[in-house]
Amino acid sequence: MYYIDMCHPGKILPLIILMLFIGHAPMIAEQTDTADQQAPEEQPASASQPVAAEQQAPAARPLDEHRPYLLGAGFGYTFSGYREETDTPLNRFLNTFFFAFNGNIEKGKFFHSFNIGFFKGKNEAVEAYPLDRRELESDLLEQFFEYYRMEDICTRLFLEYALDYRLWGNKMFPGFLGGALRLDSYLIEKLDNFQYMNLTVIASLDLHASQKWIINAENVFVFSAAFPLFGYALRPSYLGGFVWPLEKNIVSLHNYWAVFGDLKYIHKITSLLSIYSDIGFEFSLINFPRPRRDAILKLIVGIAFAF
Repeated sequence: MYYIDMCHPGKILPLIILMLFIGHAPMIAEQTDTADQQAPEEQPASASQPVAAEQQAPAARPLDEHRPYLLGAGFGYTFSGYREETDTPLNRFLNTFFFAFNGNIEKGKFFHSFNIGFFKGKNEAVEAYPLDRRELESDLLEQFFEYYRMEDICTRLFLEYALDYRLWGNKMFPGFLGGALRLDSYLIEKLDNFQYMNLTVIASLDLHASQKWIINAENVFVFSAAFPLFGYALRPSYLGGFVWPLEKNIVSLHNYWAVFGDLKYIHKITSLLSIYSDIGFEFSLINFPRPRRDAILKLIVGIAFAF
């Protein structure tokens, strides 16, 4: 039979150390397993932060910068009035349908835009002078009086190309300033006399400005305005198309004043398709050989394609 000598220190000390080690070994293993089980649970919390940042990135971008071209067409209604004193010294009013075609290109700090507008409508007969027939002295004067009571067709066409450069604002509210080339034409035709034409054509170089307000990735406002500075015009004489050629003259601030503007709201449906509404206005005065005044308000809705 073997026995342990408890009184000998050299033999009892190794035995005590061995028993202590065996007693603590399960506790160390349990702590190691617990740490391994908790580590995977903490990883998703830290890994979820980059995912959330990636999900928020598209919402922070105001526009799709990969599609700088926007091309649109619109249809609406115009409320217009004019006074052409080479035809009749009366205020005439015309409310009719309006057609528009427009587009823009934004690259870097340059902003290109073009606009085309057209409308045509019929004016009812209006007495040029409120005279009683008994006051007319001859048949010739009566015929002259009847002529100025005829119905007519009014046609309006304009084309504009503008190039602006960004000078102020920030990414969400950029402002642009530049110039525009513009062509305006006004035509009056008498329904009872197909030979009569009263035509005005004005080609001008304008000061042009644009202001954008990018609300978010789907909604944008764009305001544009143009002011003619210098141009060339063809105007009829007092009898319109009965006397040719048309009178020609250089136009500037001494004989031609005008302002053209529009406020457009664009709503993005997809990356390719948008819808827009447009409120446009025009005020103009040209005063040779006799004055012509125009005031136009247009309301338009349309679609636009980005590419």
